[in-house]
Amino acid sequence: MRNSIPIYKLYGERDATRPKTATDEFDLSSVDDTGASDPQPITEPEFFHLESIPERSRLHDLHIKPHRHTNLFQLLYITSGQAEISFDDQNLTMQAGQLITVPPGTVHGFKFSDNIDGWVISLTDYHLGQILAPAPKLLAHLDQAICVDTNINANQNNPTDAINPVDFLISQLAREYYSHNTGRLFALRHILGLLLLDVGRTAPQGDPARLSRQEQKTGKFRKFQMLVETFYKQHKSLEFYAREIGVTTTQLNRIAKDIYGMTASEVVQNRLMLEAKRTLIYTDIAVQQIAGELGFRDAGYFSRFFAKKTGIPPAEFRRDHR
Repeated sequence: MRNSIPIYKLYGERDATRPKTATDEFDLSSVDDTGASDPQPITEPEFFHLESIPERSRLHDLHIKPHRHTNLFQLLYITSGQAEISFDDQNLTMQAGQLITVPPGTVHGFKFSDNIDGWVISLTDYHLGQILAPAPKLLAHLDQAICVDTNINANQNNPTDAINPVDFLISQLAREYYSHNTGRLFALRHILGLLLLDVGRTAPQGDPARLSRQEQKTGKFRKFQMLVETFYKQHKSLEFYAREIGVTTTQLNRIAKDIYGMTASEVVQNRLMLEAKRTLIYTDIAVQQIAGELGFRDAGYFSRFFAKKTGIPPAEFRRDHR
C-alpha cells in the first residue's frame, strides 16, 4: 500500500526536517544513501551538490523510483546510455547529449540503461534564486521543466558552433568541484550561473518586447507562486493572494495572464490538479481521502472538478496511468 509520495533531500535521504532557509548550509556532498561519510569529503560548505548518475543509481539497481524534493532544483545531463523518465503524468526517453531540469516539487523517477553515465546537479531553490537574481526572467523560465538536446547545436562546418556549451560547462563544473583550487566556490558559482543561463535561454520566451516590459512583474508572480504552493490546499480566495502580494485581483489576473498565459484562478486550480494527478499515479490512497487532503468538501465535488479538467473521473485517470 503506497500511502504517500516519498520526499527526499537527495534520493534515499529522507527529508523529514523543515525546508532549508537562507541561513542553512547546503552540505550534502559528504553524505551518501546510507549516511556514511564520503571517503574524500569536501571540507568547504557547499551551495550545491554534484554527482555522477551511476554513483547513486547503481545503489538502487539503476532504478530511481518516483519521488520529489521539497525545495531542491535538479538538472540531469546524460553523456552516454539512455534514461526512461516518469515526470509527473508524463513519460519520456533521454539519450546521450540530452538534459532535463527538475523544478522543486516535481514527481520524477528514472530507469537507466546499464551503460548510463552523466551528471546530476542539485541546489536549493534559495541558492538558485541567489545565483539568478540579476536575471529574473531566466529565474522565472526555470520554474518549468526544460528539456534540452545539446546535440542539435553542433555544426561541424563552423568550429565555433561545434562546441557544445552545456557539455563544456558541466565538464568545467565537475573539474572544479573535485578540486581544492583557490577560489573554488567563486568559480563554481559562476560556472553554474553560466550553465543555468544557457539552459534557461532555451525555454519558451514569447515576445522579447513584451518580456522586457514585464520584467518588473516577475517578482510579484513568483511571490504568487510561492503563496499558492503554501495555501493551495486551503482554497484561499484571489483576494487573499492579491492582498498578500500588494496588488488588486485585476492586476493579479493580468500578471498571471502576461507571464503564465492563464488567469490567477487557473494557476491555483492547476496546482490542485497537479497534486491530484501525482497522488493518483504514485500512491494507492482512496479518492475520498485525496479529496479531503486537497481541501475539497466531499469526494463528489472533487471528482466533478477533476473530470471537468481532464475529461475523465479520478479512478479512470489512475487506471490509465498505472
